[in-house]
Amino acid sequence: MTGGNKRKEWGRGGGGGGKSNKKRFMNRGAPTGGKGGVPLGSRGILVSCTNSKETPAGREAADLFTEIYEQLGGTWKRAATAAGPTAGATDADAADAPPTDIAAALASEVAELKDTAKSPLFYHLTGIHSVVYLECKDADGPSPSAMVLAASEAAAAQQRNPTRWCLRFSPVELTCFASMEKIGELAAKVVAEHFPADTKKPIEFAVQYDARAAPELDRMAVINAFANLVPAPHKVNLNAPQKTILVNLVKGTCGVAVVQRFRELFRYNIRTLAQPEEEREREINASRAANRAQPGGSGGAGGKAEQQEQAAESKEEEQQKGGEAAEGEQAAAATAADAS
Repeated sequence: MTGGNKRKEWGRGGGGGGKSNKKRFMNRGAPTGGKGGVPLGSRGILVSCTNSKETPAGREAADLFTEIYEQLGGTWKRAATAAGPTAGATDADAADAPPTDIAAALASEVAELKDTAKSPLFYHLTGIHSVVYLECKDADGPSPSAMVLAASEAAAAQQRNPTRWCLRFSPVELTCFASMEKIGELAAKVVAEHFPADTKKPIEFAVQYDARAAPELDRMAVINAFANLVPAPHKVNLNAPQKTILVNLVKGTCGVAVVQRFRELFRYNIRTLAQPEEEREREINASRAANRAQPGGSGGAGGKAEQQEQAAESKEEEQQKGGEAAEGEQAAAATAADAS
């Protein structure tokens, strides 16, 4: 009986007759929804975001890259509008009509969300913490790599982050099943397109590998599946590559893109790019020092690129946690203000 009373009092949040706090202590796990992972045959953008903010991060990423898509000459929305009335045109017209009151504004927003033909991009949850996939529907429009580069360069130039919850963007141009056999086939296609043997302009390159909830493949085997196929006169440069082959394993899919200025633009980490240079360097140096202090930390010849990579990863982990902590502090402050 005593134990039962204690459980009842704990569940009532102090025994004062208030509402149950059960929801507050539930662990809901990773969000799920949409197609999950990265659909085979798709191209898009992997969005790393603050913990537990996958849905709002997906929304703001879709808004950001839809704007960039149109700035780069994408015409999906205009083409869909010019196609004339279709089934559900009433909803589309309602979305375009100027709202007259709050109810009409809400109805307009819902109608526009339903009219997916107008949007060249849509996001879905991957079922993995802090990761959203933004899928590009226009196969002939601006590429995910071009859009991510534009977003990163703008954030660096303006020192402004246009998002609240997004951290890093990783474009995906081609996909295959996450097996060594299929990865090898895709690697041959990627290398032939981006690293021709008959060229007088050699390219210095690197391979960047990331895996999330993916099959246990040997990291170096995946990297070498690409690097070993790149012919001379191209050569590896881990510290300052002209092009970087991004290889992202997400669940059962391998997504690949060849990008520019990846390390120069801090792995396309938009939050880092928006920081003042002094603050950015201070945090990166602190992360490097912490990594060197750890057992097995990198040092000596050949360790510079690895130190940079570890520092960037540590910083991103801190950002994922930091956004959630900041929101918790704001909520606590609001609660204290209400109580007073």
